[in-house]
Amino acid sequence: MDAKKERYRRIRGAILKLLAYEHPRPLDSKVLHVLLDDLDYRLTDEECQSHLVYLAEKGFVTIQRRKCSGVRLEMATISPKGLDVLDGFAGDIGVDVRF
Repeated sequence: MDAKKERYRRIRGAILKLLAYEHPRPLDSKVLHVLLDDLDYRLTDEECQSHLVYLAEKGFVTIQRRKCSGVRLEMATISPKGLDVLDGFAGDIGVDVRF
């Protein structure tokens, strides 16, 4: 497997683990991006958004967009299907949770 694909799998696994830690509360996507930076996963805003959309399309996370006092927020929550992936009850080749 090439390094780029493996990196994507690990980033997606890290996102699921971070969201699971906050479960059942949602996590602001900007906070999630900062946490990924802290784990040395340097991403552009577009890359981070792409991974969240991928996980949402797979049904592993839900994304809610909110607007409060003119500020737009994007909140992500891990779904039961995402928790199953983390717990090893379901597998997905696009996510690596071993880190």
